[in-house]
Amino acid sequence: MRKGTPPLPGHLVAIVVGALVGTLFASAAASMIEPRPETGGIAPPTMSRSLEPEQTSSPAASPRDARLLLAWTSGGLPARAEATLERHPSVRRVTTVRTGIDWMPRPREELPDGAVPIEAALVRPREYAHFVPPAERGPLRDLGPGEALLAESASGLQETLARGALELIDRRLRVRGTIDDVAASGYETVMAGGIPESWSRVDRFMLIQLSSKATRAVVEDRLRRLLGPGQALRIRARGETPFLRYGDAVLPQLVIKKTFGEFSARPLGDGTIVMDPEWKARNIRTASVPVLGRVTCHRALIPQLRAALKEIHQAGLAHTIDRSQYGGCFSPRFIGSEPMGRLSHHTWGIAIDINVADNAFATKSDQDTRLVEVMERHGFTWGGRWLVPDGMHFEWVRFP
Repeated sequence: MRKGTPPLPGHLVAIVVGALVGTLFASAAASMIEPRPETGGIAPPTMSRSLEPEQTSSPAASPRDARLLLAWTSGGLPARAEATLERHPSVRRVTTVRTGIDWMPRPREELPDGAVPIEAALVRPREYAHFVPPAERGPLRDLGPGEALLAESASGLQETLARGALELIDRRLRVRGTIDDVAASGYETVMAGGIPESWSRVDRFMLIQLSSKATRAVVEDRLRRLLGPGQALRIRARGETPFLRYGDAVLPQLVIKKTFGEFSARPLGDGTIVMDPEWKARNIRTASVPVLGRVTCHRALIPQLRAALKEIHQAGLAHTIDRSQYGGCFSPRFIGSEPMGRLSHHTWGIAIDINVADNAFATKSDQDTRLVEVMERHGFTWGGRWLVPDGMHFEWVRFP
């Protein structure tokens, strides 16, 4: 909420860096894949300000960037966290963003009840507007209940601009226009109003603007006092992560869709989903790769995975991977198989789990650091560095 009238921290830096990195990303993507019999080749799309999340270290934020913070924790920040920070002398503004998955009906011949999953953010428009570049503030301030703005790179949503409405399975939203991907915090749509009944899982994060002389450590210390024993907290400054959002260690769904395609699906009660057979046939392939043998992944990922595993084999590191503990690549499901939660990026076939038994979720990882280094060099982020570690998990974040 408002406290004074400070300038927006670092918005010019975010705009310039975003545009430059997006251009570099598109250039790299355009030359990353040679057509192969087992993959069929793929032409990567041009990305709009699609950035890579932090892997091993973060660049230092500028002084102005460092005054705008993201805060989130698995399990959710306590309800009183925002009110506590509002009273803190080091904080000028704070707002809470709530996020969830919506579904847009898109029937297919072989999946007549199919719908497209959409990652959405629910904001208090006039508060949230202070945390975006000036050019994006007007549309946000005018956003009312039952209305939405679409991220510029939201695949499959741009057609809704012509008719001015976003038809979801449980409601209809008036579309007021578009918003920059970064200003949308990487979500496909930004909306106002109450939490939809269809959101069975709601994730929350806070955006915080510090006073000119405040330090990040003061706010971090205050938030940690509100958390339960062992509850991990993630604090990021603008410039340390591409998108200020919940789960910032991986790329947002809009970037994944833009790169690997959007599909229609039907969620099931066991936490899995039934995918459009046509999308699956067009994109998912089974191929042989070094060390692991046969894998089933997105066709665009296979050359990249093959190159990483080839280097591991040639470096004499094949023993660091136990083939009997391979956990798979393509697996259409929600994270943790939680029905109607957030979609796992295994659903697109762009992540692999290896040495599963020795690297259980939320435990200290046992992966060989040399293996991790090779995978990261080839464009994968490693779950062992995440807020809640997932040491078995390697996921695509860039084309090498």
